[in-house]
Amino acid sequence: MNKSDREMSEFLLRACHDLRSSVRTVRTHSELFLKDTGKEWASGLEQRIGFIVEGASRIDLLVDGLTRYSVALQTAAAPFQSVNLEVLLRSVLAKLHKELGDCGAEVTHSELPQVSGNPDRLMQVLENLLRNALVHRGTDPPRIDVSAGRHGEGWLVTVHDSGPGVESGALERIFLPFERLHGRTHAGAGLGLAICRVIVERHGGRIWAESQEGRGATFCFTLPEQLL
Repeated sequence: MNKSDREMSEFLLRACHDLRSSVRTVRTHSELFLKDTGKEWASGLEQRIGFIVEGASRIDLLVDGLTRYSVALQTAAAPFQSVNLEVLLRSVLAKLHKELGDCGAEVTHSELPQVSGNPDRLMQVLENLLRNALVHRGTDPPRIDVSAGRHGEGWLVTVHDSGPGVESGALERIFLPFERLHGRTHAGAGLGLAICRVIVERHGGRIWAESQEGRGATFCFTLPEQLL
């Protein structure tokens, strides 16, 4: 990690810490205020307080995303180790068990390889890609497949979903921070795919998306086999 990245990461971490503390104070008092309102309170006032709580929650979510992004910037080759992607995927599936069950999602996968990397950060990539598939799903229960194959001197990992797909003009743009597809709003901070890109690139790989509208999307990323 170069000096510029380190300084940016430290700045974001400190800013996120201070902002989160303030936001949580606002949200806590707003929630208490809303809880104590009686029937005699005007419904309009209740609604406005509800907006305060919702706005503070969104800021808190954004701060959490910025924190994760800054941590991703700290990824460096020095601590890389041998990592079993299949073990990481199982951990992610256990973590997302409730979300997957609530929407009837089915996740299949082939045998995943041993790669070189930071296990925490690579698990974050898999989690973000699965969450992305759950958020951008169609009307039917999501079907997600994770697979891997040889790619040069390393591996190519793909995560395919059964969602509505991504328009061709947005396939590169979706990896930019805070980028959201037109007409799609959700509770995320718009940083999940940007974080994936930072982590994969810090591992010496690259990440991209392939899609046909209405036929799902496939997110592909490469990883080295040997320690850097």
